[in-house]
Order: sequence, then C-alpha cells, then structure tokens
Amino acid sequence: MAGGKGPAGTTRGRRRAWLVLAATILALGAVVAPARAPVVAAAGDGITLSANATYTIVPSRHVVRVVIDLTARNDKPNVTAGGVTTRYFYEGANLAIQADATNVKATNGGSRVAATVKPQDGFDLLEVRFRSAIFFRQTTKTRITFDLPGGAPRSASDIRVGSAFATFVAWAFGDSGSVRIVIPPGFDAESNGSPVARTTSGATTVLRAASIADPATWYAVVNADNEAALTSERIDLTGGEHVVIRGWPEDDEWRAQVTELLATGLPELRQQTGLDWPVSGDLSIFEVHTPLLEGYAGVFFVGRNRIEISEDLDDLTILHEASHAWFNGSLFEGRWINEGFADTFAARALEGIGIGGWTPKAVDPTESAAVRLMTWEHPGRIADEETDAREQYGYEASWTVIRSLLAEIGDESMRKVLAAAAAHQIPYVGAGTPETVPGSADWRRFLDLLEAVGGSKTATEVFRRWVVTDAQADLLDRRTAARAAYAKLVAAGDAWLTPSAVRSPMATWDFAAATSRMTEALAVLGQRDTIAGRATELGVEPPTALLTAYQTATRSFDEARSIATTSLADLEALGAAVAAVDAPRDAIVALGLVGTMPDVELAAARAAFSGGAADAAIRAMSVVALVDGATEIGRGRLISIAAAVLVVLVLIATLIILLLRRRRRHRALALAPFATVAGPLPTALSGPATEPPYATLADQSGLPVEGPPVDPRPSAPEPAEGISVPSADRSEPRE
Repeated sequence: MAGGKGPAGTTRGRRRAWLVLAATILALGAVVAPARAPVVAAAGDGITLSANATYTIVPSRHVVRVVIDLTARNDKPNVTAGGVTTRYFYEGANLAIQADATNVKATNGGSRVAATVKPQDGFDLLEVRFRSAIFFRQTTKTRITFDLPGGAPRSASDIRVGSAFATFVAWAFGDSGSVRIVIPPGFDAESNGSPVARTTSGATTVLRAASIADPATWYAVVNADNEAALTSERIDLTGGEHVVIRGWPEDDEWRAQVTELLATGLPELRQQTGLDWPVSGDLSIFEVHTPLLEGYAGVFFVGRNRIEISEDLDDLTILHEASHAWFNGSLFEGRWINEGFADTFAARALEGIGIGGWTPKAVDPTESAAVRLMTWEHPGRIADEETDAREQYGYEASWTVIRSLLAEIGDESMRKVLAAAAAHQIPYVGAGTPETVPGSADWRRFLDLLEAVGGSKTATEVFRRWVVTDAQADLLDRRTAARAAYAKLVAAGDAWLTPSAVRSPMATWDFAAATSRMTEALAVLGQRDTIAGRATELGVEPPTALLTAYQTATRSFDEARSIATTSLADLEALGAAVAAVDAPRDAIVALGLVGTMPDVELAAARAAFSGGAADAAIRAMSVVALVDGATEIGRGRLISIAAAVLVVLVLIATLIILLLRRRRRHRALALAPFATVAGPLPTALSGPATEPPYATLADQSGLPVEGPPVDPRPSAPEPAEGISVPSADRSEPRE
C-alpha cells in the first residue's frame, strides 16, 4: 500500500492478516456476552460484581500483567414462606477473561482461594471460590491476577509485548467498574475502541476509563511503541539506495530476511524499471504487528520515507512495498496502476535474484467480487469478507493487467514508458525536445504512453475489458476515431512532424479540438505539396519557413497558412519570370536587353525564393519587367542607331561634297593663268547683271534680307588691265 491508501503484499499475506483480525473480533464477541456467576443455593441473578481492572505492560517479562479487584455483593433477598425462611448465598463467581491468560491466581482476604480456568470458544471462563459464602447484603473482595503473555512473532496470538512494541486488547469485567492501563516510560501509546482518558505520572502514561456501566460492550485496543528501542541496521547500495531496517530486538529472523532481500532486491528493481532510485535520504523499514495494518501486509508512506511491513515475512510483500518507492502516486495517478506495477516488478525482481514463481491468481472481470479497476478505491480497512474479496480481486486484476502489457511490449519498451512518465513527457512527440505535461500520469496518459511510446497494440482493449467504466468506454471510442485521423495526418506529413497545436489536445483527450486542428493541418500540408510541385517545375527548393511554422504551431495554423499563401504567390511571380527569360527573343528584344543580365537576375530571384526572402516576388517581377520592357528599349535603341547612322551618312556626304568642292576649287586655280582678260568671260562663268528677285540673304540679325542670290561658286578673279591670260590647254599637265 502506498501512502496509507492501498494495501500491498501477496494473497497469502493479506489472507493471513484477515484471519488474525477475524480472531480478534471473535474474541471481542466473548467480552460482549460474559458468563454469569452461578447461584449455589438457588437459581437467580442476585449477585452483583464490581471489577476494577489494571493492565500494566511489562516489556522485560514480555507480558501484560492484569490485576482485577473484584467486589461481589449478594442482592438476593431471603424468602419466608409458610414460616420457613430461605436464605440465598453465593460461594463463588464466574468471570470471562482473555483466552491468552496465564498464571491465573485469586486471593480473598489475603489468602489464596480456588480459581479454575475452563477454556471456552474465544475466551476462558474463570470460576473463583470465595473464602466463605456470602448471604443477602453481604460483600466479599477477591483479587484476581493473571498475565497476558506476548505471542512470538508470526504466532497466532494477537498480543505482542517486547522492548520496542506492545499490543493487546483490554476488557472490562463484571457488571460495572473501571479499567486502568499503565504504559511504561519510553512508550508512546494510543488506543482504539471505547474512550479512555489519558494522564501522565512522570514518564508513565495511564489510560483510564471509570464508571463503566456496561462492561460487556467495553474494550480498548492498545498499541504502544518505543521506537528508540528498535534495532537500526543500515544498507548503503551503489545505486544510491540508503535503507535503515528497524525491527523488534526479539525478532532476529525478520531483520535478517528483510535486510538480505532488500540488499539484493533493490538493485534488481532499479534495473527492471530502468529508473533511478527516487528516494532522497534514508528509507526506513519498520516491523509492524500484522493486525495493526488493518488487514494488509505493508504500507508505504509517501513523503515520509517510511515503510511498515508485517512481521509475517512475505518476500513479495517486502519487495512490493519497496517498489512503491517508485509507484506511489508521484509517477502514476491511480491505485490500480501503482499496485499492479508494484506486484509486477516485485515478482520480476524476485525472479531475477532466484526466488521466482510469483504470479497473480486467476481472476475474471465478470466474477461477483469484480470491480472496474477505475473504481477500485481503498476501503480504509478490511473488516468483512465482502471487502476482503473485493480487495483480493483488485490486487490480482491490477497485477494481471500490468503483467500482460509488459509481456506484450517487452522490457525495453516498458522502461521507455516509465521513463516518459517520470519525465512528464507528452505522449505525442513532435519536432524538437518533447514537451512536458504537469502532474502525474493518469490512466489516460498511461494508455497514450503505452501505445505512442511503448508501441502496444492491445492496450485499448485491455483497458476496455478490465479498467474503464461504460461511460469511459464511450470516451475510448472517440479516442480511437481521433487516433485514426491522427495516424493519417502523421502519414500525410511524412517528414513534417505533427505540431503541438494537434498533439496537445490529443494528449488532453480534447478530441473535438484535435480533429478541427487536424483539418487545418491537412490543408497546410496540401499547400505544401502544391508548393513543392510547382517549385520542382521551376527548379527551385521551397523555403524552410513553412516547415518551421507548421511544426511549431501551438494554437493555430494562421502563420503557416500566411507563409504558404505568400510562397504560392512568389512561385507565381517566379514562374512568370522564368517564362519571360526562357521565351524566344527577336532582334529588337535582344537589342533592348543588351547591357542587362536577365539570367543573373532570375538566378537571384530563385535564390531569394529558396532563402525565404521577403522580396522574392519583387525580384521575380523585376525580371519580367526587364524582359517585357526590352522591346520598347530595343525600338528606341534601333531608332537611335538609325539616326546615328543617318547622321554619319550625312556627315560623310557633307564631307564628300566638301572634298569635291575643294577639288573643283583647286582645278579652277590651276586653269586661271591661261584665261584672256580682254575677252568676255564664257557665259557659264559670267553671271547676269542682276540676280533673280527670289534669292534672299540673311543679315547679321538672322532676318532674311531681300536681295539677289549669292552664287556659291567662287568668282573668277578680275583680270588685271594690260595682262593677258592664255587659255588653258587641257593637254598640259596641271601644276
């Protein structure tokens, strides 16, 4: 049992505890109906017994010493009839005492009187003889003494009296009286049953009950501990286990067996679970009288580093309680999970150290004592057979379930499940370090871990058969549908791991939210596939931003959808750029692209897209604009070239004309010496007296001036008077 909330141990250990408790209850039944003292002279009920009892624990003698001061009074009046008086007297009395009583003695007036003990069913009948008969209204005082010896460890007696522990049941006697219980120094005592008052005298504690009107129904179960007197044997193991064995000094066998078993069993438990030793500081193991565990064989107290183990020495119980160092509510929430693991790993550890053969008793969830394990709660104490049967079933069924799951997934996978539970790891793992979830793993997270981490294929049906209620079975159906959708999402994601936006509601079993987000996630994956296909066509790698946004989505896929939409738009622009660059080019376009590098610009746009640059579309569209604008630029450049060529041609023509004119001028100068001055000039060389009126000249202001046209030809020089110029002889060479 962990934390005082659940029993532990084997069927055998629990059954023995129940039998001892039943014996105690039976004994108390004897107190309820004690035998009445017999009447010697006549039948009747005319004697009144007042008993003041004192119980004193004597650890050195291992007994509880009992002293009963009994006062008997004859209340049977004399009867006179027909002149004859009948006097009633009593020569003794009968008293019910504990069946364990030894050394029974009785004295009356300081003298020993006869005391006969006759065993009955669950008690002893003590017949005490008075020193002399008592008549009506006479009294007599008798002191009765006896011992209640402490039974040996593991004996059938429910009394224990040792230097470190004592327990017994105190009775009241007679028709009225009192009870006084003396607890020696060093012992801390508590009692259950009828109320008592506590007083102290020095280091001695006294429990009192006075004026007990109905002794037949009065009892007190007394437990007294002297913890300082317990043995203290320490075990320090290499795995960090520090254990202190605290046993009764009188029980060498218990201490030896517990010490040896823990020294070898704890390392084996640590290896079997794969978990580090979880207890900080010393773990103390206390020997306890079996009935005090209220029907159980051991208790693990969470947070107190304390285990109480029955004196009964059951190997499985000892390691079962040690297993609760791990399985105690901090790792898993749920009694059946922790008890099932404790039994399973205790049995496996015993097998590992050569004490194998421990298996659960065969049980079936349809039997009369069966309960759904989710509803198996601690009853407080095992007080009847119905409770015992239910507890027996709960332990065996829990052990059966955990054992079967371990057999299915194997040791290594179960260790992974335990490690994930210890790390508070979310069952549904995505990218990066697995997220953590608060609190201990309940049955739902345990089921998820078994399937998601351990790879179990049967866990859901096992839970449906043994664990859950009908309402929870409906929840399992919704979970099954959600997990099928989740599996499809994981397959669709391929290398893209499922984000926590989906995994988180799956882990909390919010299947409506998980299903809605899975629909969104599939839409994003569809966009991813479209992007990947188009990117392949364009010979580019998709940017990683969408993958990151998808895998890190926590509450929604808004960012991922935005990135996907942008990427598709970028690809549209990039596709237009590729088409523009790859399109056939005429001479005008080629002329327009002279001095530019559209291929380089396209490569830059591709790199910008793959790198996730925000201006990828702008770069792509600038390439389109560059190619689209090349036609106009080419035309302009062609016109400019034509104009330039025309100018050059004009210049060349002008130059040729000038050169021709210059040649003519040189020719004219060469012919001038052979001309005659006196004769008239040839018509071709002479001009009219006046020029045609249509010619215009420009003055310095640039305005046209009416006047004769100017002959552009150079005028022949006026001949000098008296000089004759011979005519040119074309056959002569020019100078």
